Amino acid sequence: MGDRSAGGAGSDAEAGASEAWAEAVVAGLDGARAAERALADALRPAMSVKEENAQRRAEALRAAAMGLGAAGCASAAGVSERLLASWRAEDPVFDAALSTARSLAHVHGVVPDVAANPAVLRVALDAILRGVPFIEAGALVGVKRDTFYRLRRGNLHLGALFGAAQNLRRRSVSPGRKRKAELKGYRLVRLDASEPPRADPDA
Repeated sequence: MGDRSAGGAGSDAEAGASEAWAEAVVAGLDGARAAERALADALRPAMSVKEENAQRRAEALRAAAMGLGAAGCASAAGVSERLLASWRAEDPVFDAALSTARSLAHVHGVVPDVAANPAVLRVALDAILRGVPFIEAGALVGVKRDTFYRLRRGNLHLGALFGAAQNLRRRSVSPGRKRKAELKGYRLVRLDASEPPRADPDA
């Protein structure tokens, strides 16, 4: 009985330490996202839509180089799959670069494994922080529903990170007023001075 109690206490302590660690990690990720937004705001109105889109395309290419599909690339870029597809259709160079990045990942055996690749895990955690439901965040990085739940239950650190991300998101959104995820809400609203007003291609 004494051994079992000690073991239980040890497990509880380990879980508590893992939760505290996960909260610190997720807070750091959220802080990095806030810092990126602050830097972008500091550069406005000097930064044009064209420049902002270039940064988002670069994030999509980075995700493709990790082996992620269209959903993961769009999430990493902070845009919808529809807008990403529009960019690919309108820009053959970007389309070719995205395909080449994925081919590079395949040739070098880079697998978008959320349990083994920190960059892929970050894509999933960032999605959760934006308000994407847990199971949809798994789909973004190519993980099937049952597998994603098993990862959460079977890996103490992953479970703690996912839980911390969900908790932080809940605390950041007022009750009864759930905002749509930034992934679905991204809109190009600023225009270069030389460009005439035009409709949002993703509306």
